[in-house]
Amino acid sequence: MDEFSAIAQVNAPDIKSWLQSQWRDALSDGVDNADPEVDRFVNSPVASIRYAFFTQLLGKIEDHARDLLCLQMQKDLGEISGAWDPRSFCAKVVVPWAAENQNVLGSSADPYVSNPLRRPRLDADTRKLKHGDEWEALTQFLGMLQDRGDSDEIKRAFARCLASLSRRLRHQQFAYPVPQRVSLGQLDELIETYLSKPSGGLRPQVLATVLFQHVGAVFGLFSKIKSQGVTESDAASGALGDIVCYGSESDEPMLAVEVKDHDLQLIELQACIAKARQSDLRKLLFAAPGLASAERDDIEARIKSEWAQGMNVHQVEIESLAHHAFMLLDERHRPEFLKKVGQELDSRAAPHADREDWLKLLAQI
Repeated sequence: MDEFSAIAQVNAPDIKSWLQSQWRDALSDGVDNADPEVDRFVNSPVASIRYAFFTQLLGKIEDHARDLLCLQMQKDLGEISGAWDPRSFCAKVVVPWAAENQNVLGSSADPYVSNPLRRPRLDADTRKLKHGDEWEALTQFLGMLQDRGDSDEIKRAFARCLASLSRRLRHQQFAYPVPQRVSLGQLDELIETYLSKPSGGLRPQVLATVLFQHVGAVFGLFSKIKSQGVTESDAASGALGDIVCYGSESDEPMLAVEVKDHDLQLIELQACIAKARQSDLRKLLFAAPGLASAERDDIEARIKSEWAQGMNVHQVEIESLAHHAFMLLDERHRPEFLKKVGQELDSRAAPHADREDWLKLLAQI
C-alpha cells in the first residue's frame, strides 16, 4: 500500500477518499489468513471496541501528532499534547463509511457516546470496565504503537485492520434491497447483466442452484437438490454434476446439471456422459451459454447418439431457462427468487464484488 506514504496531515474529504482506496485494495487482496491479535478487536462483541480500534488508528494516520489513546479534546483542562476529538472524527468519517459497507463495524450513529469511551483517555482504568480484559488489550495495543511513535508501524496496523474487516464482511449477511415487484423484462436484464462479468463460474452456479431449488419446489419436481462449491471437483466429491436433483418419490438422482460460464466443449460432454452411465442416470442438462462453435457438429451428433441409447442430454442458457420458468409462475415468485440468490451468495461467503454487484443491480430496479 504505497499510498500510506502520501498521508501526512489531510482534511476529512482527503482521508475519506484515501480510506476508500485502501478498502478496495483490502477487498481485492482477499487475504484469508487469520490475524488473531487484530481479529480480536475487529470481531469484538463490543461495538465500541470495534469502532475505537478503527477510529483511533485512522485518526492518527490523518494527523500523526494525535495521541492514539486520547478520547476527548478536554479544552477546559488547557493545552494537552496530542489531544483531539475522536468522537467528531468518527461521526464524520467512520460512521458514514461503515454504513456504506454493510455496517461492518456496527450500526451505531454515534459510537463514542458509549460510557467506556466517555473519558479523557484510554488508560489503566479501562480494565475496570465491563469486558475489562478486552478494553485492556486494546489499550495496550494502541499504547505500544503510541510509545514507539513509528508512523509506518501504525499504518501497517491499520492495513491489518482493513484485511480483518474484509474477512469479517465475507461472512456477514448483506442487506439486499429486493424490490416488491419485478417485471419479467427486468428479471431478464438483471440476470444477463449479472452474468456478463467473469466470476470463475460462481455467478452462473449460484443462479442455477437457486433456480432449480425454487422451480423444483414450486412444481414439486424434486425432493431435494445438492449443489457443490465452485472449486469442488465432481470427481473428488463423487457428485454426478455441479447440481444434482433427486426424484420427488425416491432418493435416487433424477437430473444432473453441469454449470458452465463458457460454451460447452466436446470433452466436457463426454466426461459427464461417462459419469452418468456409471450411475445409470439418464438425464443430463448443461447450463451453458452455447456449444463450442468449432465442435458444434460433433457435439450435436453425440447428443443424438446418446438419445438413441436412452440418455437425454440438453443444453440451455441460464437466462433462457429462468425466462421461461418465471413466465409460467406468478409474479410473486420473482422477488422471492432474487432474495434467495442473495442468501445463496451470503451462504457461500462469495467475494465482495459478486455480492456488491448483485446488491447494486437490485437497487436499480
